Amino acid sequence: MSLKSHFQGKVIWITGASSGIGEEMCYQFSDFGAKLIISARNEGKLKRVNSQLPRNPGSAKVLPIDLENLSELPGKAKEAMSFFGRIDILINNAGMAVRDFAINTSIETDQKLMNINYFGAVTLTKSLLPHFQEQGSGQLVVISSLSGKYGVPKLAAYSAPKHALHGFFESLRSELVDSGIFISILIPGIIQTEITAHAVMGQGENYGKVETAFKKAYPTEKAVNEMILAISKRKEEFYVGGMEGVTLWLNRFSPWLLRRFIRNHPLKRLRKLKKSLTFWN
Repeated sequence: MSLKSHFQGKVIWITGASSGIGEEMCYQFSDFGAKLIISARNEGKLKRVNSQLPRNPGSAKVLPIDLENLSELPGKAKEAMSFFGRIDILINNAGMAVRDFAINTSIETDQKLMNINYFGAVTLTKSLLPHFQEQGSGQLVVISSLSGKYGVPKLAAYSAPKHALHGFFESLRSELVDSGIFISILIPGIIQTEITAHAVMGQGENYGKVETAFKKAYPTEKAVNEMILAISKRKEEFYVGGMEGVTLWLNRFSPWLLRRFIRNHPLKRLRKLKKSLTFWN
């Protein structure tokens, strides 16, 4: 079955749809004929994405949402449901990054990231679960990170909610066996997005720059295409990205070696390793 025939007419709700992976998902799902509900904090950016959809520009339903305001999320889920009368796939993509040492990070920043990156996704999921159970079908997609599998310096506040996502959704998957509801956890590596430019530092100040590793990283369009293919195949867990994915193998078979690899400047080490491999090829 082609991706177009698989997603044609499916109602897909994408959070974090105003930039990066979420924005590219909007374009590709639109091209496959899906009915979209797109959410992020910035309504203006959502309208821009909506106007640029390759198929039926302006056809998506724009639903501004702030995942930090947890009490508002059940109402937002009801509003999303009202657009098409159903939702087939929820893509929990929205998130915020951090770049600072744990000792410099305020507890308020830790809580902010936990609310946005973890509790926001959990609240939306719980709000839709009764609907999925009633219709006997549905798919929950979680955009995680390599930081959800292991920790690296300056990412403690980001890694914590990503680890929590794995724990929650892996447990939920075991509870939903034979329900017709599927859960896919997607693990992007270093993807060519501006996630670090939108990141915060320990006291909440804007980080404000795209790190070098992300400027020449795995292309967003290619990454999203692979993610969508994994969603169509209902993969339980799927990595997409470049050679940094080898760290998942190291984490599984030699955690000791991985810990020593990432203690100092892991991104620089990955770039040097990539250059050496390119040279020998």
